[in-house]
Amino acid sequence: MYIRKPIVLFGDSITQYAYGEEPSKIGWAALLSGSYQRRADVLNRGFSGYNTRHALDLLPKLFPKNSNIDVDSSSTYLLPLFCTVFFGANDAALPPTPTNSDSGRQHVPKEEYAKNLEKIVLSIRERTGTKTSDDLLIIIITPPPVDEETWKTKLGLYDHCDRSNLITRDYGEVAKTVGSSLDCPVLDTWELLCGNDLDIYKSHLSDGLHLSDSGNQLVYEGLMQIIKEKFPNLAPAEATDDDDDSCTGGIKGIQAEEALWTDLC
Repeated sequence: MYIRKPIVLFGDSITQYAYGEEPSKIGWAALLSGSYQRRADVLNRGFSGYNTRHALDLLPKLFPKNSNIDVDSSSTYLLPLFCTVFFGANDAALPPTPTNSDSGRQHVPKEEYAKNLEKIVLSIRERTGTKTSDDLLIIIITPPPVDEETWKTKLGLYDHCDRSNLITRDYGEVAKTVGSSLDCPVLDTWELLCGNDLDIYKSHLSDGLHLSDSGNQLVYEGLMQIIKEKFPNLAPAEATDDDDDSCTGGIKGIQAEEALWTDLC
């Protein structure tokens, strides 16, 4: 069986639920899978409740050392087509207090969050034997806005919320700075979901923190815009004008090798 390059999605619950978690019916990972079904296999490595500290501990188990990676199907592990790193929603939880001891344990200070995010990207590059986005595209995704009242109700809290929309925005700014310093494109979901307008962004969240159908759709479209505009060679396979039902033509971005076409068709 032909082994195709993976697309690795590394993140917290917003990634874990990206195949559609009730009440959402669609997820941004599912939409990616549909778009890339002729080119790559999407691997969802989302872990609910995790922050960047957890991510650093887990990362070596998810990305094999570069000695085991190849660029073609003759190797056990293939270099990913691209990766997403989507952490910050839990790092941005408010610090522990006498009334916020549980979720407060997820909190990671902004300075540490920045260092951890940088380490995650550099570690992925080191373990895959890559150095730049041209070698391996890693897209950093910022945490989305928070509807504090809805999330507070979801948790059954009455006098406080363990998240702050404005603080979450600040963590997104940190992620953007890290992305710029490492030459990684950044998808700013706080801006994408209109984080400064509650009347708009609350509809993009299912429970005040996680994405609704429309939020998932926007994240998917944002990723596709980055890829198609800046990295068109990584865009989903699309039939060319010469393509036909027998798949004897070409597909944009994929070399028309006989073995490949046999397996794809």
